[in-house]
Amino acid sequence: MLLVNHQIAIGSTTYTAKDRFHLIDLQATAALTIPVNHCRIRLTSPGDLTIAASDPISVKLGYGSDGALVFTGMVESVEWQCDRVTVYGSGSFRALTVAHFNLLYEQSQAGEIVKDVAQRLDLAIATVDNGWKFPVYALGHQISAYDQLRVLADQCGLDFYATVEDKLVFAKYNPAKTHRFTYGDQILGATLDQPAPRITGVEVYGESPSSQGQGEQAYSWLTKKEVKGSAGSGSYLLQLDNPAARTQAIADNIAQTLLIRKQQKQCGQLKVVGAPQVQLGDAIAISKLPLDQQNGSFKVIGVTHRLNCYQGFYTLINWEQT
Repeated sequence: MLLVNHQIAIGSTTYTAKDRFHLIDLQATAALTIPVNHCRIRLTSPGDLTIAASDPISVKLGYGSDGALVFTGMVESVEWQCDRVTVYGSGSFRALTVAHFNLLYEQSQAGEIVKDVAQRLDLAIATVDNGWKFPVYALGHQISAYDQLRVLADQCGLDFYATVEDKLVFAKYNPAKTHRFTYGDQILGATLDQPAPRITGVEVYGESPSSQGQGEQAYSWLTKKEVKGSAGSGSYLLQLDNPAARTQAIADNIAQTLLIRKQQKQCGQLKVVGAPQVQLGDAIAISKLPLDQQNGSFKVIGVTHRLNCYQGFYTLINWEQT
């Protein structure tokens, strides 16, 4: 049986299982519903240990001589105690949560808007899809840059998150890897949530140009003709005002995309023997669980890796039906 291995780099120092700085507890978490990837590292605290805020952090976990990257970020805070030190780390998306912009984009694709914001905050980029093209799109200072781009991603039907390398992704779900887990083998526990349908239709009310015949080239905010996009039907309607929906085509596209995004889907959580290769954007294939609904291929929407001296190394995977 291979021994669990860890490699934690903080600043210019790397800590491993062979060092005298013993790891007490480690947790690294990333999720589509959480703005910032974060980790918590608890080490024994010899007198000569030095860790400072803003030091870079990278964490690898694995077995034997193999290890996979599970977190990249910076030290956010350090908590010193007599016999231990706890390091809290966060990813670069933290800058998005505190930044507020007043920006107006004309004739821009969603991807161009995301790239511009990323450049302003010096964020590394992994993948950015184009998304919809908007005649006019505004970012207001009342809402954080993260919330603005998250709304933009939802409108375009794209995922928005940071990779384990701490690089921005604004892209359609298209898993490059599928990780397989079997009950009685790697699976330690499983939960299933089957929510009742809440939204059966979406209506998007946009702003149409005041100059008839000008289409998306007109930039006045006065409205002569209503722009209303709709998708689905029924009594559970989500009705939204969206000034960026200045043409019928864009309003319809946003409505159809939001209907898919806002519908309640079967989801659950899988607890498995430590699986450091699992990341956001991947897929998992589950087999041999007692309930048929828990078996199949699902989208990874959250990952937490946990390693400590009490429970060993395990991974919690939150999944969603696609």
